[in-house]
Amino acid sequence: MKYGMIISLAVLLLGLTMYVLDPSGHEEMDLSLGEIVEGILGGNPIAIIDLGIVLLIATPLSRVVTAAAVFLVYREGRYVLLSLLVLAMLFLAVLTG
Repeated sequence: MKYGMIISLAVLLLGLTMYVLDPSGHEEMDLSLGEIVEGILGGNPIAIIDLGIVLLIATPLSRVVTAAAVFLVYREGRYVLLSLLVLAMLFLAVLTG
């Protein structure tokens, strides 16, 4: 999980640096995942910042999904259910902001 945090923070810092150094400025808006990809290809610092946020959110999600898969392989039903409950709570937190 440490590497996920480091990568997401590096991407966020890159986007923030580009945002500060870009004299033309960019409109701040919420971007969909497709728009983030298009924005990154176009050099949009807001899209790079959004990618850093997506990576930051994806780090704990990937850990919980991996734990659920491992528990499923070892037939630990109680822990699979707990992992899925945690995953549901994380998704709910992301959706409700």
